[in-house]
Amino acid sequence: MKKLLISASVLTGLFGCVSNDVSVNEAQNFAKCTFPDAYEVEAPAWICDVMPNDLAAGATGYAKKSISGMAVMRKVAVNDARTALAARFETDVNNLFKQAIESSVSTSTAAGANEEVQETVENLTKTVVSKTLTNSRLIVSQVSPTGGLYVLVGMDQTAYENNLTKVVDEVTGEDSALWKKFNNEKASEDITNALDSLMSK
Repeated sequence: MKKLLISASVLTGLFGCVSNDVSVNEAQNFAKCTFPDAYEVEAPAWICDVMPNDLAAGATGYAKKSISGMAVMRKVAVNDARTALAARFETDVNNLFKQAIESSVSTSTAAGANEEVQETVENLTKTVVSKTLTNSRLIVSQVSPTGGLYVLVGMDQTAYENNLTKVVDEVTGEDSALWKKFNNEKASEDITNALDSLMSK
């Protein structure tokens, strides 16, 4: 089976994770937002998930006030944000494959093949994302009135597209568990054709 070629710029257009049309500075003062750990105090809008438009993807993280100090709190908050970012990214990739699977798996395949393929893709994506998601960085941080620390971690467009390409290539590569599992079934060919079609839109 020929290797699926991915156009990162086309891939990016398929996902709904691109943020609202605001810059980092604007996100600091966008709409009304309050700190989750201090509801009476207004907070920067990114704490309420208003993402800056110069990020292709982002997520917030939090660390409560700790006697260990700010350096430890920052590590905890950044790890929290990166976990959330990976989960969102994984959802984006799974949605792409779900589209391809639902629009392509032939009715002639065994009953339940659609669900089985989707479950395999989701398991593979989770593994690949946890291993390969790279180049996210701390964008901005904010200490809350209670002493907790909020951070925004994100990826620019180039980093996002590179991560998309790596994940989709690994999941759909000829040596992947997905194609080994379905190598002799029409389902694998159907999915490849559907992904090719999605990429060309």
